Amino acid sequence: MSDQPKWAWWVVGIVIPVAGIVVSIQLATNSGSDDDKAQSTNTALPAPAASGGGNPPPASNSAVPPAGSGPAKVLAGPTRITLSEDADYIDLDSPSPTAQPSGKGVDAFVGFNLPDLTLGPPRSGDVMAVAPSEGPDPTRDDCNQAIAKRGTSSSGELAQGMRLCIQTDEGHTAYLRITNAPTRKSVTFEATVWE
Repeated sequence: MSDQPKWAWWVVGIVIPVAGIVVSIQLATNSGSDDDKAQSTNTALPAPAASGGGNPPPASNSAVPPAGSGPAKVLAGPTRITLSEDADYIDLDSPSPTAQPSGKGVDAFVGFNLPDLTLGPPRSGDVMAVAPSEGPDPTRDDCNQAIAKRGTSSSGELAQGMRLCIQTDEGHTAYLRITNAPTRKSVTFEATVWE
């Protein structure tokens, strides 16, 4: 052996790799939170643009030019999606939203095994809001405003006719309406996703 003290081998063999892991985790966590902030900013800005058939945007956003005129572009829907115990995740960013058995690239899941039957995002964040139960179906702008004002990370107990707005992980806005009485075996939604 050499004249180096034993603690030097501990530093080289354990402390330095552990420090590297901690730094990597910290960087990954920080970059993920920046993405969430960017998505929130990007989806909140278009809200006033389609709100009003020629009406100017609200004064609070008057410095932001409108993104365009006319209704929001529908990416998918309305389409029916049934989530079950075997496929309890939903990907709303795909061209045809589908139920999936795993959480990779998905936007929400139903907790069939939880005490309350709820819908929530697989990541943290207040990216969903319950829409009013009466009145016309919400527009993209209505959903964006609802999420901005009363966003949450869970739907609460699911019920037939419940209407939900969700911001997807790719920044799209989606509207889900529960069409059948939810059971511990399945929940059926009608989904619309906008740009």
